[in-house]
Amino acid sequence: MIEKLRKKFILVTMAVVFLVMFVVLVALNVTNYFHAAERADEILSILAENGGEFPDGELLGKESEPGSIPPNQVVSAETPFETRYFTVITNSNRQITQIDTTKIRSVDSEAGQIYAEEALTSNKTKGYLDDFRYKVVEKEDGTFLLLFVDSQRELQTMRTFLQNSLSIGLISLAFIFLLVFYFSKKIVKPVQESIDRQKQFITDMGHEIKTPLAIISANNDVQQMLNGDTEWTKSTGKQIRRLNGLMESMLQLTQMEEETYQPKIESVDFSQVLREACEPYILIGEQKNVTVSLNIQPNIIIQAEMEAINKLCSLLMDNANKYVREPGTIQVRLDSHQHKIRLIVSNTVSEMPQNFDRLFDRFYREDQARRHTAGGYGIGLSLAAAIVESYHGQIKASPLNEETIAFEVVMPLK
Repeated sequence: MIEKLRKKFILVTMAVVFLVMFVVLVALNVTNYFHAAERADEILSILAENGGEFPDGELLGKESEPGSIPPNQVVSAETPFETRYFTVITNSNRQITQIDTTKIRSVDSEAGQIYAEEALTSNKTKGYLDDFRYKVVEKEDGTFLLLFVDSQRELQTMRTFLQNSLSIGLISLAFIFLLVFYFSKKIVKPVQESIDRQKQFITDMGHEIKTPLAIISANNDVQQMLNGDTEWTKSTGKQIRRLNGLMESMLQLTQMEEETYQPKIESVDFSQVLREACEPYILIGEQKNVTVSLNIQPNIIIQAEMEAINKLCSLLMDNANKYVREPGTIQVRLDSHQHKIRLIVSNTVSEMPQNFDRLFDRFYREDQARRHTAGGYGIGLSLAAAIVESYHGQIKASPLNEETIAFEVVMPLK
């Protein structure tokens, strides 16, 4: 159990760290992308306003007068000398009439024509083609001006930042995982010590109580031989058996929760074990006006321990028998599918439990649905859950309808 707690702690911690880092990296890279696109769009807007040319450098670099709009922070007087771009002009039918690649050496007229045709085909007014940011401007006379700005430097910087941020993120995740993995042992250590002390207490208490119980049982037997079977000796014997059953169940549950516990493995005819466990309750059901119906697929062989499987079936049937509504029904179904078995034990109830998950907690009872008058000591379902989990299975409780509760067990055949 403590190992599961530690794994959940590591998993939750790493999930939170990964989520935070993912959001931060996405935000940083998206911001870089939009900044690069914003700078290119600003240059394209200036070119579009001036017919595909930059205005005089003194206009770009001119400082604003007091009270006027501040100068552009993206474009400066050096921008015309740093920017590589080419322009394409088409007629109103979008046929290319002029290509100007004098401002860039990496693109010739043929390449410029290909880029222009692709931009026109996309039917977008702006976007990226390879490392070029383009903009399509429709003039007043119906012709089109296509502007392409080389954004290779900005895009390469953005790609480098993306690669570096991913690398640093992965390395950071690995480092954080090692730290969490190491310190998780120290974090769960107090919990482990507390659980170990509880287990040791239960084990010691179980052995210590056995001796006085044996003496009380022997004294009760003597009283029965001397004075006959009376109401008091019957009550004492019943409570002795109850305490013995409680201690045996507690010790068995504590043993199964040990991390070193390894259940015995043998071939068990689950169908036969279940049918034999149900037979006594069929007779009990007839006395209580409760119908017990069985739908058991024959010859289901499971690799498990015979005693554990028999205990599991008995616990589920005993639970159904204790809390079934009278008159009512108990239905048992067992089948196999895709290397798994499914056991469902359902019964009608007077009132449905409010919290189904807590039914498997030790000593848990609900005021209405889990009355003390039904007998038992609230540990049967906990022991059933421990048996199922020891074979890597799952058990759950759920309502079938307003008056029927079902306990479903799914276990691997091997």
